[in-house]
Amino acid sequence: MSALYLYGITRPRRLPRRLSAQGISLIRSGDRAAIVSPVGSSPVEATRRNLLAHADVVEELHQGCVVLPARFGLVLPDRAAAVELLAADEIGRLLEAHRDNAELTLKASYDESVFPDLTDGLGRLREAYRRTPSLDNGIALGEAVAAALDDRRVSDASTVLETLEPLVLELRVDEPEGEHGALNLALLVERGRADAVSEALDGLAARLSPPLRFKLVGPLPPYSFVDLELPVSTSWA
Repeated sequence: MSALYLYGITRPRRLPRRLSAQGISLIRSGDRAAIVSPVGSSPVEATRRNLLAHADVVEELHQGCVVLPARFGLVLPDRAAAVELLAADEIGRLLEAHRDNAELTLKASYDESVFPDLTDGLGRLREAYRRTPSLDNGIALGEAVAAALDDRRVSDASTVLETLEPLVLELRVDEPEGEHGALNLALLVERGRADAVSEALDGLAARLSPPLRFKLVGPLPPYSFVDLELPVSTSWA
């Protein structure tokens, strides 16, 4: 029997013709279905093309119904393993828990306009470096700016979280990306509240000065909030 690449778990339904033409199919068991396609070898190589293809399938199907996304690279040995997976009590619980949910990813960063604001209170160090641009004075000024940015990041993150927490079901906090990064969040929301989150961020962007630049992506399948426990032998990329 051929191995099956697992994209995720959903409810039984008709697949879009585009996906069926690519070899995507559903293995049904009661009110649950595994989203799979035949795979010739395992592990599956984590190329950009393969990663995008995985996301394309999961995200298209999530537009119309709940999808519990599998991690990239998960291969089931055969159809029986898929049916065994679908029978797990945890699968039923997760399908019900996430039936109306979606994930939003939120990244926030500062542009260069934040630095004049940060250095307003560092007059003594700035003057010392202006008069004597030595390595020690430069390091002292740089460390003070970095500390001021950290303080600003903590303050702005607190403001953002306080605003968003009433609108979300759950959130995950990750490290900000890059030198100017301020926030890196995964938000679990009801599908119908995604616009409310976007509107709240627009209001925050207008209030914060210098402003944060927000990048909100979604609605997406709940990638950060589902970790399938598989009772079968699997292979990972």
